Amino acid sequence: MSDIPSGSGTSRSCVWKPPRLVAGTGDIYQTSVTASHGREERALNGKIGNGLNYREVVNYGKDNVKLGSNVFRSVEWTPDGTSLVAVTEDNFIRTFIAPPDLLTSPTPHPLHPYNIITTPTAPFTTAIYPLFTLSDPSTTHILTSCHSQPIHLRNLLYPHIAASYPLIHPTTERYLAPHSLVWDDTSATHFLAGTDSQIHLFDAERYNDGPVETFTTGKRRRRRKQIHQGYKGGFFSSSTLQSSAVVDGGRDVRGIISSLALQQGYSQYGGSSRMLAAGTFSRRVLLYSSPYGDGELAGVIDLNKPVFGNGYRVRGNGVVDLKFLGGNWLVVKERDSSGGGVVYDLRDLREAYAVLIGDTSDNDSKRRSNQRISIGILNDNRISAGGVDGVVRIWDPFQSSRDDRESGGCFVSPMESFVAAEDPVTAVAVHPFAGVIATSSGQRKGLKSRGSQASSDDDTEEEEEEEEEEEEEEEEDEEENEEAKKEGTRKGNWASDVESELAAADTPKDHNPSAVTASKPIEVWDNGIRVWAL
Repeated sequence: MSDIPSGSGTSRSCVWKPPRLVAGTGDIYQTSVTASHGREERALNGKIGNGLNYREVVNYGKDNVKLGSNVFRSVEWTPDGTSLVAVTEDNFIRTFIAPPDLLTSPTPHPLHPYNIITTPTAPFTTAIYPLFTLSDPSTTHILTSCHSQPIHLRNLLYPHIAASYPLIHPTTERYLAPHSLVWDDTSATHFLAGTDSQIHLFDAERYNDGPVETFTTGKRRRRRKQIHQGYKGGFFSSSTLQSSAVVDGGRDVRGIISSLALQQGYSQYGGSSRMLAAGTFSRRVLLYSSPYGDGELAGVIDLNKPVFGNGYRVRGNGVVDLKFLGGNWLVVKERDSSGGGVVYDLRDLREAYAVLIGDTSDNDSKRRSNQRISIGILNDNRISAGGVDGVVRIWDPFQSSRDDRESGGCFVSPMESFVAAEDPVTAVAVHPFAGVIATSSGQRKGLKSRGSQASSDDDTEEEEEEEEEEEEEEEEDEEENEEAKKEGTRKGNWASDVESELAAADTPKDHNPSAVTASKPIEVWDNGIRVWAL
């Protein structure tokens, strides 16, 4: 198997050593949103790393009460490997700077945020600037996408917006919120944004401007006149649209573009060109030969169909993460699915290369979650992913023989695993240089059992996916108004619970980075970040 990336395969002889915990947020966030703000303020001595007053930034106090669990939705390493960026349930983006002696300290380091960015709503998606350098504040930026807001370019070290990029619906004149963002890291001057059946190309240097090109993957937002005349000003050439219908069985691919990924460096599949992969909540992945106007549709992966010739189907509820692997492979991760995803060889899309299974049956609903759970690619091309059970698993998709794949499907079990949290592991972030990974964890919970929580990004995604073109924005507004009314009622009824939570937050505790179960009102609330040395 000469086409397998170096460092992968059946000849792996290294002995697995359980990872060592080297840093963590401890029990600061293992409680409700409001109580965690009290603990965080005390840990920071009232000041954020850039000298700002904590309460002025966070708006912490009894007038701003949130009783839900402060889930860590995601965590990423910055491209220079110096910092961690986390998106949390309280609508904040926190930047944690890794200590210089991260791997040499005999005890785990406590992680405290250097800066906290407030966003009006929970971000649908973010994208860190690919040339991020901690020592150069002009590069420490991140793109954010929030409901009813333009795309913002924010500084991760200072509380200001560097630039805005409006994306407006042409008929309703409302802001469209992308569900996926990705930078072109070769130039770092352009980025792509995915919305409902559309991909938009932005020039980052054109502040306050909309997209320079837009490509529609389906007919949802295109008029018949445009189809006959050709889509002028489109993201790709008109031949791409014709190819789309042919590859996808005569149907245009529709659905929210939920994940975008650009191929890194040289590709045997497309020469020196870089492929663009676009995943949708309709369980399809579009593969384009280039991220720019000369790109053509190279193929479509349809997870609604059997992934192997024997008729085997994988269960899922929409693509949430895409990762290119070793140049010629693509890993597809879905929500509401177990395991590490499905691996495809880009040179042969007729069936999957491998399915990464967990330790339980694929039909075990207890191992599934509608939360976004992202995957990480280790430096030796192994794949890591967290699970609902708090376990991080590592797969080598190339450990099987060619005979196994030809016998009717290749199912790869994890070669290594370790317990990283007592709640679902929402992300596994691999350090770009060192043998270090970071995990984030958490699950939406409350002080009382209640039928409705504040609307989540997953709920909003599902609602938008089902709505019609002209009605989706109006329906979202109505639902938001109703939710706001309900939330106001909840706050009035839970006043006594808030008092006890605030009192608990005001009581200082010994900060232990490895703490898992400290001070949880009813059940385990394992929200936070842990950093592991492999």
